[in-house]
Amino acid sequence: MNNENTSLAEIAYKKLREAIIMGKYPPGYQIVELTIATQFNMSRSPVRIAITRLQTEGIIEKQKNKRFYVAHANRKRTIDTLYIREVLEGLAARLAAMNRTEKDIEILEKCMEQMNTFNQEKKQKDLYIESVKFHKFIFKVAGNEQLEKIGVRNMEQEAVFSYRSLFQNSGRTSEAHKEHKEILKCIVDKDPDGAEKAAKNHIHILIKKIIMGEDIF
Repeated sequence: MNNENTSLAEIAYKKLREAIIMGKYPPGYQIVELTIATQFNMSRSPVRIAITRLQTEGIIEKQKNKRFYVAHANRKRTIDTLYIREVLEGLAARLAAMNRTEKDIEILEKCMEQMNTFNQEKKQKDLYIESVKFHKFIFKVAGNEQLEKIGVRNMEQEAVFSYRSLFQNSGRTSEAHKEHKEILKCIVDKDPDGAEKAAKNHIHILIKKIIMGEDIF
């Protein structure tokens, strides 16, 4: 494979992965190679490579009819991923509270303003997308590149699996929004202990709901 094909395959992978994570292609959505290639304005070859790569990550699955679909949630896989996310996001919030700058706070507060608007207008999908950005930026503010890389990857993986919960449970959407506000408050106040506790609690609540048998999938 030449460098150009490798580059295009990487672009296709990132674009397709991002589209799935952000809900453009939800769980159960059929991934058609030609359709995706047309949408991305590229040939089918790099898209084919991207699909195969996402299949190995468990984000896309090949079913018995030999067609590809965005993976549905798996309860055990989601719980296992959330336990890891709980620890990573707790650490990220702690470091963010210690290292944040005024510019960081400005960006986080603008994100929160947008989330407030989406929450008031009951735009759950938009709120979900903005909350993903919120979590990602906290990892960046933490100032640890390895933590950011591992944490964002874990968060995105879990987001694909539990994606539907925010659209099927408006009550959980509002609860999660309040939890985001508490995390931000602690980061603004430079309260590492509070930020870590709030971030971990935010994830642990979801873990408990799944364990208790609440059908979020």
